[in-house]
Amino acid sequence: MDGAAGYEVDGRLVASPEITGSGTPEVRAVDAFGQRSSPVRAEERPSDDSWRQAVDGWLDDFDDSFLERRYHLSARDGCVNPGSGSGGRLVLDMPCGDDTAVLRARTPLRLSDSGERGRVAVVTDAAGPRGRLVLDLVPGTPDRLGPIPPADAVRVVVDDSVAPGTRGAGVLHRFEAVVTDNDVRVVQDGAQIASVPVSPKWREASVLIGVTPPPGYPGRVEIDAVGITGSRGPVDEVTETSIVAGTLRVLEPEEEAPGIGTARAPLRGAPSARLRTTVRLGDGGDPNGLVAQLGTARVPLRPVVSGWSAAEGSELTLVGEVPAELLTQDGADALSPFVLRMPGASQAQVLESYFEVPRPSPVRLENAPREPAPVLPVMTAEFVRVTPNDATLAITLDAAPARSVAPLAGFEVYVDSSLAATVPIPGGVGGRHELRLALKGGHNVEVRLRPEEPGRQTDSVWLELSRR
Repeated sequence: MDGAAGYEVDGRLVASPEITGSGTPEVRAVDAFGQRSSPVRAEERPSDDSWRQAVDGWLDDFDDSFLERRYHLSARDGCVNPGSGSGGRLVLDMPCGDDTAVLRARTPLRLSDSGERGRVAVVTDAAGPRGRLVLDLVPGTPDRLGPIPPADAVRVVVDDSVAPGTRGAGVLHRFEAVVTDNDVRVVQDGAQIASVPVSPKWREASVLIGVTPPPGYPGRVEIDAVGITGSRGPVDEVTETSIVAGTLRVLEPEEEAPGIGTARAPLRGAPSARLRTTVRLGDGGDPNGLVAQLGTARVPLRPVVSGWSAAEGSELTLVGEVPAELLTQDGADALSPFVLRMPGASQAQVLESYFEVPRPSPVRLENAPREPAPVLPVMTAEFVRVTPNDATLAITLDAAPARSVAPLAGFEVYVDSSLAATVPIPGGVGGRHELRLALKGGHNVEVRLRPEEPGRQTDSVWLELSRR
């Protein structure tokens, strides 16, 4: 139906004409006032696994819940929770709503000499409405690259700005970065959607998969498969132990440190160990002079990539070898303080730090939480036309990023705390509405969203109408 605000699929409300599921359910288009069309049968897109033949190398279907043995996950603690989903998927539960998670595959991408030199494939729903998928191919082993990648890195970004625009919330699509002699082609479900006019000079690189859910919603991203060409052999297995610096600000070389350290237990009896850390640079300082202080020991840190940017806001991963005297069975239980130091630190920040010890990780993923409950559309309101005697108020109810939508009863408009208008939308899913209000002078205007379900938390928008 032209002008549809959303769709009702066997009782479930969605904003996109593309949803995930099986079979051919009945579908009704829903307009901005909640009116339904006559039902039609949905079309089921046939699955296509032929792409797997082109991935001549390592293919991960996430059937193994030992995620840490295959990836490093870089994310904000408590805001990104990995879990094992049904059907062998990685589910990243992101309750803070707008965080970014970065997976670094421990298996590298290795390029051939000519023709199609290499390929990375990711099956995910990350690039749905308002979401973002970033594939970084970069020599070295960085855990994240931030907004300014190294000069020799290849970055592929897929979001709403990249056609085709039909990517339903929660719907899996296959995205591939195909390296050729002349460019890097970006492919969605077998069709090229973009290209990057570069031809890497390197032969081997790490693959970083960055995912960002839509802002303003409890986030959830699913990854169903990852394929990387050119690598078949086993990777070095390590166990990671996250550690938190006594201060998240990088200190000057002789600046006083807080008396906060880290447990030495992960290092006891280890044949070797590394400290890896990622910092966000400030407006100065020399990252080549970065050291980690572990008690009385100072561990020099070196960048894991070349060609990195020293610009403010850049993110740089560094690594240092833990001294042998910290690996013995005897000695203190804690290493205090644990801080990072750098000449001219200039507000550089510690984003994450962890020990890496050569042994298979025992950490398994827990079962992922269930699919999130339906959510209300995001409401925005603005005055689009103001004259001396009236004002036109536009209210937009946007449910595009929602995996499923809680039905609306309507909304109300209050002027100076008095009810001025009621717009019923029984069973509505979203849309845009304009109201002309006969108002002179200045007023406070509030728009209150009314869900159909009693007791559900609602939303309101306040506006000030002033004439000067």
